Amino acid sequence: MINKYKDTIKYWDNVFGQTQEYNPVEKIQIQEIENGLSWLVDSNQSTIDYGCGNGKVICRCLDKGMEYVRGIDICNNAIEIAKSVIKKFKYEDRAEVICGGLEKLNEIKDNSYESAILFNILDNLIPEDSKELIKNIHRIVKPNGKILLKLNPYIAREQRKEYKFIKISDEFYKENSGLYLWNLSNEMVEKIIDPFFIIEKYEEINFKQFNIINRMYYLRNR
Repeated sequence: MINKYKDTIKYWDNVFGQTQEYNPVEKIQIQEIENGLSWLVDSNQSTIDYGCGNGKVICRCLDKGMEYVRGIDICNNAIEIAKSVIKKFKYEDRAEVICGGLEKLNEIKDNSYESAILFNILDNLIPEDSKELIKNIHRIVKPNGKILLKLNPYIAREQRKEYKFIKISDEFYKENSGLYLWNLSNEMVEKIIDPFFIIEKYEEINFKQFNIINRMYYLRNR
């Protein structure tokens, strides 16, 4: 899998190579994300975050009372930051972060976690990998478990000329940065996840500093 994402890894290694550690005790500045994590932690003892980056979200879950978290990301620099924060705040017994791809999910037993986090990952993978990710999360999370899903904005056809995309297939692009974008409309998202998850809530998050809107789904595992 890693070879397919070498440009993605290069991009994120550069980003996280310039990123400092964070304090997981401090609230995330986006209130919708704070609220979403509170919902996730409520009555749940464990979560898995695929595409965890530097671990900020899972460490925030630990501060909110989660007993155990696991993070997976293909970017080694991001994982190193996460490991450093986990050690600094003495979370070693409650957290594990590993560098790798979908193959790491295949090693996890069914119904191992009570919840999952998928932040800006489902639409940044090759479509067949995204579908494999959904199946794995459905398998790994216990029935009726919570999944917090966050996606990039859908880019309408008339807006795409503003972006420098290389079209790979219908609604699937590669950006100049090296990142993939599976440009999922809300209707496409619902069709893809419906066999596996129930939508409890949907909301939009306005990142004013970047002039973009993310979409967040509160899901329950079927």
